[in-house]
Amino acid sequence: MRVNAVVKKAIFVTYMGFVAAMTIGWYPEKQNREISKSISELGKDTRTLCVMAENQKLFTQEIKETGEAERLEYQQADESARREGHTKRMRKSYQGVLERIVEAEAGDQDLKGRILVANVVMNRVRSLEFPNTVRGVVFEPHQFSPISNGSYYSVRVSKLTKKAVQKAIDGIDYSRGALYFMCRSASASSNVAWFDRDLRYLFSHGCHEFFL
Repeated sequence: MRVNAVVKKAIFVTYMGFVAAMTIGWYPEKQNREISKSISELGKDTRTLCVMAENQKLFTQEIKETGEAERLEYQQADESARREGHTKRMRKSYQGVLERIVEAEAGDQDLKGRILVANVVMNRVRSLEFPNTVRGVVFEPHQFSPISNGSYYSVRVSKLTKKAVQKAIDGIDYSRGALYFMCRSASASSNVAWFDRDLRYLFSHGCHEFFL
């Protein structure tokens, strides 16, 4: 833009000089005609220079905007990759916790029975009444007996349990929103009484009853 302004000023001064010379009669008529032709051509050159300068400005701006767009695209892609890596690490961590609690609570149940236990844990994660992580839900005090009696730490996770947990993570949900479950025959009478008195029974599957 600075060069363009200088060119315009120089052309303007030259043009005004020609006009002044013609006005006061410094040049004969033939020369005046030649000067008029020169001024006309000069005007065309000026317009050409202006168009070229404007095109250069637009081109430079386009390059700048393209570069900025590419930089943002790369930055977003990099951030997305970092988030994806973090999510995968987090999923691997909580999936292991989920697999162990499902094995400990429902290792003798069928595929659906194991999915249901995983569903309950994940329902609690989404509920405002419980911690908002799988680990927080599973290790909340006095909630899951395998944590209290230590069986959570000694189980060997089976392929069927891994399959059940993966299906639950992928969205398979049979739970009807259940937040609690119990095996009546294996539970203390005081716990059974609390379930029956304070919770809403939903359904049974295998040895477990599910409540909300």
